[in-house]
Amino acid sequence: MKKIILLFTTISTLLVSCKSDDDATGSVDIQDPFVGTWRITQEFENGAEVMQEACDFAETIIVMDDMTFSGIYYMMGASSCEVGGTYAGTWENLGNNKYKVTSDDPEATQVEATVTFLGDTMTIVTNDEDGEFKQILTRQ
Repeated sequence: MKKIILLFTTISTLLVSCKSDDDATGSVDIQDPFVGTWRITQEFENGAEVMQEACDFAETIIVMDDMTFSGIYYMMGASSCEVGGTYAGTWENLGNNKYKVTSDDPEATQVEATVTFLGDTMTIVTNDEDGEFKQILTRQ
């Protein structure tokens, strides 16, 4: 009797584990953690924190899963923050925590950055001839 129960359990396990996962309606895409709505909370140049103005914290960056991004930045108006402008572009996950961002602005250059994620916090680090620049953003 024990052999029959063991055989039944083994066959049941094999049938369940060998079930095809290829049905088109059940496919699941894992979303890149870069995708989301972000706000800058801190910036550092060569290890020294850059003091932010009140309107800098209102800047919103939206990274979409179609590998595009857009953003709105603000400037101090007469008495409150006003939209200073917008920007947009594309992004690519290069693997190993490396991302490439290309602005739609023809005068801007492509930027490659090291990006790490911890919960709802994203840290972006770039390096150029002036040294290291780090931004810390929070998911909204």
